[in-house]
Amino acid sequence: MVKTGYTDRSKALQAAMHYLVDEYTWKSEDKADGAGAIVMLYNNHIYNQDKKSVHVQHKYADIISASIHLHLANDNCLETIMVKGNIKRIRDLAKQISENRGIKSLKVNFVSVV
Repeated sequence: MVKTGYTDRSKALQAAMHYLVDEYTWKSEDKADGAGAIVMLYNNHIYNQDKKSVHVQHKYADIISASIHLHLANDNCLETIMVKGNIKRIRDLAKQISENRGIKSLKVNFVSVV
């Protein structure tokens, strides 16, 4: 428990329960709201990834609060899109972005809004 950063059992159980609720909500709810971040790694010179990502993001302006683009070494970019709103819309956005061939990695960190 100490290795994971929790000083007492109650905090560890509380964090585990929050994680369980968030995962269940993410996988099974369509009408609930939530918030989170979509983090993706891609090569910005392959398949016009920058333009494709921006085009997709414009269709989801209602749930995107902000985005950050970071240039890494060797033409790789890390982009984080902060989202808030309907879970189904967030899932659809992540799915549409992940379908671009230039994406090397895409992860969604989601929290249910209680």
